[in-house]
Amino acid sequence: MYKLLLVDDEEIIRTGVTEMIDWEAMGITLTAACENALAALESMTDELPDILMTDVRMPGMDGLELVRRAKAMHPRLRAVILSGYDTFAYAQQAIHYGVTEYLLKPCAKEEMERALRHVLQEVNCERERADALYARRQRRLEALKGQFEALCAGPVSAAALEKRVREIARTADDPGLLREALVAIVAENLGGGQAEWKMNAIAEAFRGRDEMERLIARSLMQIAGEGGASGFVREMTDWVDAHYMDESLTLQFVADNVVHMSADYIGREFTRTMGRKFSAYLLETRMERAKALMAADAAMHSYEIAEQVGLGNNPHYFSQVFRKYTGQTVMDFRRELEERNGKMPKQV
Repeated sequence: MYKLLLVDDEEIIRTGVTEMIDWEAMGITLTAACENALAALESMTDELPDILMTDVRMPGMDGLELVRRAKAMHPRLRAVILSGYDTFAYAQQAIHYGVTEYLLKPCAKEEMERALRHVLQEVNCERERADALYARRQRRLEALKGQFEALCAGPVSAAALEKRVREIARTADDPGLLREALVAIVAENLGGGQAEWKMNAIAEAFRGRDEMERLIARSLMQIAGEGGASGFVREMTDWVDAHYMDESLTLQFVADNVVHMSADYIGREFTRTMGRKFSAYLLETRMERAKALMAADAAMHSYEIAEQVGLGNNPHYFSQVFRKYTGQTVMDFRRELEERNGKMPKQV
């Protein structure tokens, strides 16, 4: 059944049209009969019709403006004008807005049924085209999923997988298919929560094709186990080792910009693999580097060390963190170093 919305400010017209047509026989459901355009738009918010039949001259918003707004909401909507005014200006505007039929009041039953059959024919053709496009798209989606599943199933190196993903991605003319295929594969293998996050992440990654391809490859590696948890955890530790001096380095940053996975997931896997949280590993890296800097240069001030290990220009904060990590004050640690070297420690 097709849905039709009737709009006319005259009750006698609304009643006449409603009773004149055998809607069920024509395969149409009359969803509402509204007295003005605003009521029609409100009705369309809840239920979009396939056909809009409207008067032109109505209080407030006229029927042509209603058609324009309705088509903005539902581009495939078919519109029928039912008007008492046979003017070229109205007809011209109606054509501009894509009106399918322009009927003059009073309209005989046979003429209205003819117009409705014509509109239904167009709606049917549009549905058939849409169904064909959807079926074609689904076939392409299934083919993409099959290619992704094959990559997950067979033993493949990270480099080879990334190369194959690049080849697949660049033959897909619809980036949305890549996202849907990846989300489906992730949902089947890693659960809905990861799928939802991946969908958001890949939407962001579409800003750059290279980033998108890396995200797809990394996700498939995660599923395949090749470069899975141990792989991305290694990538995380390598990043920390190279960027610990960045004060803004956080688990969320690494999730969003390095491994492209959810922070909750990589945090759990990092802890499981490394035996400590990401924050603890980052602190350990910074403090060990701080100790190495003090051992290499006894004259280096605490604020300089703090800056170089990603704790900002704040010697007091650095001293607190250092004591919590080592169980020693900075001065005690320096004194211990100096005693080993047979020298007195400098003040910090």
